[in-house]
Amino acid sequence: MPRSLSACLSALTFVLASCGGAKDDSAEKANGEGSIVRAPTAGGTATTIHLVIGGGPHAGTYDAKSDDITCTYGFAGKGSWGNQYSVTGKKGTEFSSLQLIVPDTKDAADGTDKFLMTAAFGELMQPSYSEHTINTTKENREGSGTITVDDKGKTGKVTFKGTTKDNVTLDGTIDCHQLMRSEG
Repeated sequence: MPRSLSACLSALTFVLASCGGAKDDSAEKANGEGSIVRAPTAGGTATTIHLVIGGGPHAGTYDAKSDDITCTYGFAGKGSWGNQYSVTGKKGTEFSSLQLIVPDTKDAADGTDKFLMTAAFGELMQPSYSEHTINTTKENREGSGTITVDDKGKTGKVTFKGTTKDNVTLDGTIDCHQLMRSEG
């Protein structure tokens, strides 16, 4: 994994883990670079994921929800959209993670083919762990597809459809009922 992506995911994990506890509808904090981070803290379901996989060992339909905020704007780069859904304790046949980076949210408003998405199964770093990846953000593309981001400010919806280099299709939605934003 590239160092910048790894650092971004580590920072995102830290921010998501530390955003609870406030009683008002949103919290604002300046990050180290002076930009504002807006983190909703209203509770309830933050993200709903619907994933349909065609082909491969995980063919089927998967639905997941998270009470933790998984959707972000601006954390993987200025104007980017992301999703960092991961759960532990899953068997190799169980859906455990959906990672997404869309470098340009505005470009994705009417659909873009530039994104990185990984759908994973099982426990990370265990022998039964496996993943399906589409990465169209680099010169040596891995798969193809289209993603649309409907950014509504405090919420949003991602619609995706693509094919991995191994001919596995990923189709679905990420409903971001809550969203963490970095405006900077």
